[in-house]
Amino acid sequence: VPENEKFQEKVSEAQSWGPRESFVGWKVGNEGGKFGPAISQAVGTSNFDLSYNGLGDNEMKKIADGVQRNFIANPPPAEGNGISGKIVKLNLSNNHIHAVGIGYLCAALTPKEPRAKFSLEELNLANNAIGPEGAEAIATLLGINRQLKRVNLSWNNIANRGFLALCKNLKEHHADARINISYNEFDLQDPEWDEEAIKVATRVLGGREARETVFVGWNETALRDL
Repeated sequence: VPENEKFQEKVSEAQSWGPRESFVGWKVGNEGGKFGPAISQAVGTSNFDLSYNGLGDNEMKKIADGVQRNFIANPPPAEGNGISGKIVKLNLSNNHIHAVGIGYLCAALTPKEPRAKFSLEELNLANNAIGPEGAEAIATLLGINRQLKRVNLSWNNIANRGFLALCKNLKEHHADARINISYNEFDLQDPEWDEEAIKVATRVLGGREARETVFVGWNETALRDL
């Protein structure tokens, strides 16, 4: 069966997908927008791996719409934890997503009501091209979305601006959050950094310009004390 026919058949059966669905390396490219409707219908799936698929911003617009529809179609029970949606883990690493695509996704993950909660807890965006603007959008989302606790932004060139935005938007509801910012270049000698920025950078990065593994946790890095 040709790969494109295999993909068409797979997404048409989304309602029967299992708890974890992996599309790693399918390289669907422009066809990736079809993940959107499938995700909205996949009521039995909590873990989606869409890495290595050549997904860009146009595809992300449709995928984000599918994520939002998944939340809307699966409201919280009358009695329960008040969480909408079925998606818990979403892996979008190693694609071609820029700040525009991240904007679509963040809009879908932003609750319209202050007390609303969405099911997504882990988001992997490693090795894309979100840049500082995309990191700022994720940072704003973290300040609003209390469920999202694991975000991988490694290899994304988020720069100083994105790094500081992430640090400043982590609050007490992200006491154990892990935001992976590995392999992003940071300039600790930036003359535009004020005293507070330098203090945050020193606390989180340990005074070094780059680290192979950096996990930012509100408790672990004692950002609450700054």
